[in-house]
Amino acid sequence: MYSIPVLLTYEDYSLLRQWFVQYRLPIIQAGILITFGLIPVWYRFPFVPSIFPPLYVSRFLILMPMLFTIGAWLIAGLPGLGRLRRSTWGALWALMLITLALWAFASNLWAFQRRNYPEVGQTAALQFGIAVLFAVVCACAAPRLRLIVSTLVIALAINAAITLGQVVNNGSLGLTGFGEFPYNAQSVYISFLQAGDLIYVRPYGLMPHPNALAGTLMIGLLAAGAWVISGRRSKWIAGTLIFALGLWALMLTFSRAAWGGVVLGGLLLLPFARPFLKRRFLLALVLAVIIAALFFISYRPFLAARAGEGQESIELRSVSDRLVFIDFALRSIGERPVFGVGIGNFPWRTSYYIRDTYYDLRGDNVHHVLLSAWAELGTVGLILLVFALLFAAIAVVARLRDREGDSEDRAARVALAAIMVALIAVGFLDHYPWTMIQFQVAWWGLMGAILRW
Repeated sequence: MYSIPVLLTYEDYSLLRQWFVQYRLPIIQAGILITFGLIPVWYRFPFVPSIFPPLYVSRFLILMPMLFTIGAWLIAGLPGLGRLRRSTWGALWALMLITLALWAFASNLWAFQRRNYPEVGQTAALQFGIAVLFAVVCACAAPRLRLIVSTLVIALAINAAITLGQVVNNGSLGLTGFGEFPYNAQSVYISFLQAGDLIYVRPYGLMPHPNALAGTLMIGLLAAGAWVISGRRSKWIAGTLIFALGLWALMLTFSRAAWGGVVLGGLLLLPFARPFLKRRFLLALVLAVIIAALFFISYRPFLAARAGEGQESIELRSVSDRLVFIDFALRSIGERPVFGVGIGNFPWRTSYYIRDTYYDLRGDNVHHVLLSAWAELGTVGLILLVFALLFAAIAVVARLRDREGDSEDRAARVALAAIMVALIAVGFLDHYPWTMIQFQVAWWGLMGAILRW
């Protein structure tokens, strides 16, 4: 006779439960911080964990702490939910976002590729749904905003160092174990700039495209602004150095959308940052101007080519391709104005449009968040998205006017709100805030964290 070993006695279980109840918020908050720290990391497991569905999103490393955080929050009894429900605008934001996620799941019933490739819509809906749940958890149980800012600043320092290393190496650094894509100047389909005989290979960081890398650097750079205006000398010095490193790395991506996002995010939040403006901030501003000037002098031929001077075919092709996909999005919206083609299905719809043309293109997303959401989820989805952003904006402005907390917490609130504005601005020139899980986490998760504090 074999006996089944008892792993936990009733007393052990009671002690474990008491320990979890006592430390439930730190456990949830640790998961939130780890998730935010992984925003610059694209890494996907080479296999699908057996407990997950065989979908594309199931292999992302960042998905693990997200699911852990959501699960811990559910087991802990939804701490903070009552507080969110009592916040009128925060509750409306969560309601719109959850409804949008449910609409995204429902869109699989009429998705363009529901018969041939149903996993396309399923993985996009699952990804967005998990991101929404994570954002709601952040709105209920996020850690202090200064901790979130510190996580983003540390991630920026690492991310910027990798970026600078790739530029010096003119290719990848062999960090494939951390998700880096192997590439060099001779690789096919890499993103590069050309000015006459000069060629510049854009860095990728740990992301699949330089523009996505720029988005992660933009997030960290704005977060570093909270350290720059910090009252603590050590944090100010570290923040200023990391800010300078991150700004140079961001410049080297040549991402105009992320450059504009940093400027617009900073300018729109400047009135709320006025109480923190000090000599240290002005010194950082002077440093930023010097870095920008040095970059302009060092890379002027590529900046000229990027601006369209010399009629470089690469840049002309980049602009024309975006216009083509905007036209495809408008055509798709005209064909399915109410329901859309289903979440994640727009690139497949464009591939069928391209088949009837002479364009040397492959199916892709439109580089505009609102058009992307409208084409995939129809007018219903667009309205839900706009109202979610509107309610969040009202709630965030109220938080920014709130004088609760010390100066570091209020500075962190301003920095994270600047990130939210920057991602919205980027959404008018690129699609990744809507389509990529890392930026869904950043956009909606940081939004939720601000509503919490």
